[in-house]
Amino acid sequence: MNAEIIDTHCHLNMVQQAGISIEEAFANAKAAGVTSAVLIAVDEESARYHADLVQKKSTPGLQLLWTAGLHPEGADNVSGLQTLFAFVRESRDRLDFLGIGETGLDYYHSTEFVNNQKESFRAHLELSVELQLPIIVHLRDSQKFEPGKIQSVNDAAAMVRETKARGVLHCFTYGYEEAMRFVDMGWFISFSGILTYKNAQVIQDAAARLPLECILVETDAPFLTPNPVRGKPNQPAYTVHTAKFLADLRSKANGEDPDQVLAQIHQNSERFFALKK
Repeated sequence: MNAEIIDTHCHLNMVQQAGISIEEAFANAKAAGVTSAVLIAVDEESARYHADLVQKKSTPGLQLLWTAGLHPEGADNVSGLQTLFAFVRESRDRLDFLGIGETGLDYYHSTEFVNNQKESFRAHLELSVELQLPIIVHLRDSQKFEPGKIQSVNDAAAMVRETKARGVLHCFTYGYEEAMRFVDMGWFISFSGILTYKNAQVIQDAAARLPLECILVETDAPFLTPNPVRGKPNQPAYTVHTAKFLADLRSKANGEDPDQVLAQIHQNSERFFALKK
């Protein structure tokens, strides 16, 4: 596999906490052919950590971008959004700053603050439209996809339609129909290491059937390590396993050339970056 790979979603601060040094993660990524990594925030602290890291670290051959946002599991702290959003506005013109997130709706991990989650998510969507920045969205209703259990998808789709925000559903764990509701609004769909798991048939079906032009890949490192390295802390270098699995999946399902699939995913990632105007 000679294609360039972009990890569109990783938590490098947590990768370090999992025992992989920043230097090791960078070296492994470059050796694996990963050319870019997007460092995703879950709160203001992680956003500032990644902002400082990108500014201080010289990484020839590896482009680093970062985001700022509040994860839905932290939405009980919605009162702190103004400080976070002020930091976003300060960072808007930095070349290495990509967009808003991660944000979203999580009805599996936390149902105590649903109204706070909705308030936070809408505020993030409106900010992304105001600043013309892409938004990175987390949706979850259950541990494993259950047909009909898609309330977060329903709520998010309605708010996206109202605000006309543009972005990506990261770590996608639903089916083809749920994905297409967002693809039809110009969104990207990103697949993590979950795609490589044996019990992920619904997700694999979606990855095979979706328009290739909307697909991205990610690690969500240090979580969701793909096969064949499952069991280890995830890191950006492992994006290649998910990308190769996806290329082979579409080759078997649709007769697509694996190298062309990988090249298109790389182009998609660059188009996603270009959503920042």
